Amino acid sequence: MFDESLVVASAVSAFNNAAVVGPAFLWNAVLASPLFVAIYVFGRKFLDVTGLRPYVTGARVTFWTIMFTALWVVFMGGNYEVLRDGVSLLPWVTAAILFVASIFIGINTRAIKLPIWYGRRDVSNRRRWWVNVLVFAIAMVPVGLSDTLNWWGPILQIGAVLLGFIIGRRSGWHMRANAWAIGVMLATTIGVLMQPELWRFGQLGNLTPAHLIWVMGIGILAAAAFALDVVNPRGRIHQSAYIKLKWLMRFVTALAIILFVLTEAVPIFIGAVVMAFILFAMSIWHAESVPLGLVNRMVALTIIAFGVLTGLVVVTAMGVLWYAVLRDQECRGGAGFLL
Repeated sequence: MFDESLVVASAVSAFNNAAVVGPAFLWNAVLASPLFVAIYVFGRKFLDVTGLRPYVTGARVTFWTIMFTALWVVFMGGNYEVLRDGVSLLPWVTAAILFVASIFIGINTRAIKLPIWYGRRDVSNRRRWWVNVLVFAIAMVPVGLSDTLNWWGPILQIGAVLLGFIIGRRSGWHMRANAWAIGVMLATTIGVLMQPELWRFGQLGNLTPAHLIWVMGIGILAAAAFALDVVNPRGRIHQSAYIKLKWLMRFVTALAIILFVLTEAVPIFIGAVVMAFILFAMSIWHAESVPLGLVNRMVALTIIAFGVLTGLVVVTAMGVLWYAVLRDQECRGGAGFLL
């Protein structure tokens, strides 16, 4: 009765039975839906009254989305002794996410002067420099504790954050905020799909239709947003050839989505997203023009869906508020031409 294997098996079975009837991420979003509706309906008026509307921009929303995603990866993607820890590649995925996020954060905080980067030999700044070093060291504690299965785990995670932040601060790079945010969200979604039990998203990959549909929806939205951000309309491809190619890509994309729903395999998910991107990119390249503001709306929808997936209510709220602000901007035409 008290055998360890029996206890673990019973716990896993109970978790699966609960997940089948109640995907937590979706029910959390349903419970928070009155808040999201209130933000969408009254958010613009509140911003106008307080004078904060100019501060709700794509650059700020994407920055804080990446910031909260990095914190979520650290605090929710830690070492919980799940069943596949011994063969998991997830520590490398989380390190890559933190590295890319730290580069973006470093680039966007260059204007903030830190004593750690200057005045080290100045006696007047020495005490402040040590305070900043101590605060930074304390901040690295949860990063290191997020991976303690191996001796090199904390080194990997802390090194990824430090190296990324230094590269972002020191380099002269300027990055497209939308594309960078889409990449971080998509990489995090792939990490969640790789090992759902680690993120409290599912157990052993046995996901419900709600899990699979939502994950695939994020992949499709991210592919559309990225295509709109990086591909320019050229009016190319002959009409007859375009129709045939588009139907071919529709069939291949639909087949990949069906295979993903049947197998829950990460490579097939990535393939489906790539096929969707090619379909959308081809549609944009063939078009004479793209509706103004459509890319920002698609990025906002991706942020909203990603916030629901991760349970980050603040991210979903930011996406809803940004989408509400974008309503006032000119956007003639929808995204139907992408399909």
